Amino acid sequence: MIRRRNLLVGATAASMLGTAKTTRAAFYPEPSGASGAPFGDPNLKLVVMSAMMDKGIIDLGTREELAEHVLGRRVDLDSEGYYPLLPVRTYLERYPLTREMLDRVDTLYFDGGNTIYSYIWKFWGGEDESFDVPDMSGIANCPNITTLDFTSMVRFVDLETLGPPLKLQHLTLGVDLANLPALLDMPALRGVKIYDDDIYRDVMTPGSPARQVMERLKARGVSVFVHWISSDQGEPPAYQ
Repeated sequence: MIRRRNLLVGATAASMLGTAKTTRAAFYPEPSGASGAPFGDPNLKLVVMSAMMDKGIIDLGTREELAEHVLGRRVDLDSEGYYPLLPVRTYLERYPLTREMLDRVDTLYFDGGNTIYSYIWKFWGGEDESFDVPDMSGIANCPNITTLDFTSMVRFVDLETLGPPLKLQHLTLGVDLANLPALLDMPALRGVKIYDDDIYRDVMTPGSPARQVMERLKARGVSVFVHWISSDQGEPPAYQ
């Protein structure tokens, strides 16, 4: 009786384990479409998907669960996490995103610490350009974005690409910029922070183009903060 009971318990546990695996697999839809779609750059899609993970819009399970699902074998990320798992990256680049998912994204952080990167490369230290985003095309597929923070991962942003249909309210920029006057075409903007030496010098010059843009924003009630990155004149104050 005892042995039979143990066998039954073991069989039940195995059945439950199989059910758990089946349930987890249900979280992983079949990949579809072009790499990066609906964005021009697969790395931009990864930023969006990381925001979706943080917001609970998608569930990728643990790093190990995703890797084992994609690779079809047991994975030891303590030993395999020192290099990128390219099949995992390929799967994520073709992960299907619905219109409903995209509409729920309201905040994007371009930062090396984004959650999703460790799913591809557990011990990535941010020392290379593997996840840099050179192309922002397709960002309008997330029309309800209200906050963008370009801390890193992006070398250049054309502000004209961030206008409507985006509903930007808060914008932080620590990268090279183009078309600063495009800030005036963001009707919902409430606050902008810029960290840039050239723009800082320009806004500190009365009558300069950048100063005129910032003064018009402030007249609209927009909170403005422009700070230098490096200075040989001590600690000059920010423009605000």
